[in-house]
Amino acid sequence: MQAYLKKHGEGHAKHGLKVTWTKQQDELTIDFHVTKRVNAPWHTDPVFTTDWSKNWGLWNKDVVEAFLQLRSAPDDLRAPYLELQVSPLNQPFALIITEPRKTFHAPAELSFTSSSQVEPRLWQAQVRVRLPPELKGTRLYGGFFACLDQTPREFYALEPNSEKAPDFHRPDLFLPLEEE
Repeated sequence: MQAYLKKHGEGHAKHGLKVTWTKQQDELTIDFHVTKRVNAPWHTDPVFTTDWSKNWGLWNKDVVEAFLQLRSAPDDLRAPYLELQVSPLNQPFALIITEPRKTFHAPAELSFTSSSQVEPRLWQAQVRVRLPPELKGTRLYGGFFACLDQTPREFYALEPNSEKAPDFHRPDLFLPLEEE
C-alpha cells in the first residue's frame, strides 16, 4: 500500500513524503521517501547510536516514524502499539506504548532493522519489523509520521490531528494498514 503524509498546521510544506508498506504474516516492511523542496541540511546528531534501546530523544532531530497497533476490533483503541523511528544517519528508536504519554517501555523482544540512504535533498529510509509478541490482535492499524527541520519544526502525518499542536499518539486517528 502507499500514501502521502500531510503537513500538520498551516503554511507550505518544505518536504514531500511518500510511504509504502507491505505486510506478510507478522513482518512489515515500510519505505519512506522524503524529498526536500529547499536546499537545507538534514538535522541529525552523531551522538545517537545504532542501538534502538539507547536513543531516547531521537525525535528531536529529523526522523520518520511508524506507530503500529494490532487490534482485536476496530474500536480497540486501548491496545498497545509499537513506536519505531529512524534518522537520516540510520539511528533507530523503539518503544511499546501501553497508554499514550503515560505508560511505555522498551520492547522485551524486537526483530527490527533499518537502512537510510541520504542525498542533499532526498532521504530514503526502510524499516523492517516483525511485530513483537506483546502486540496481540488480528488487524493492523497505525500511522506514519515525520519530524523534520529545526526552525521552524515541521510535522507530517498520515492522518494529522486537528488541534494546533501535533499529536502522533492518537490511536483514534490510526488507519487500517492492511486490506481486508
